[in-house]
Amino acid sequence: MSLIDYEGKKVKITDSEKQIWEGKATDYVYPEDNEPEIESLIIRCEVGKFPGRFVEFTPDEIRSIEVVD
Repeated sequence: MSLIDYEGKKVKITDSEKQIWEGKATDYVYPEDNEPEIESLIIRCEVGKFPGRFVEFTPDEIRSIEVVD
C-alpha cells in the first residue's frame, strides 16, 4: 500500500482495531521526515472518534483504505 496515492482524497480507513475513520487525507509524511522512519497519512476526521481533528495513520495501523466520494 502506497499512502501517497491517497493524499488530497476523501478516504475511509478501517484501522487495525476495526474502527472506521473517514475524512480528507490532508498530508502525506515521507518516511525520512517521520520518527521512526515510516510513511504516514494524516486525515481530517469527519467520521470516527475525533470529528474535526487531524489523525495520523501508519501502514501498520491500517487494515483497509478506500477512496470515497
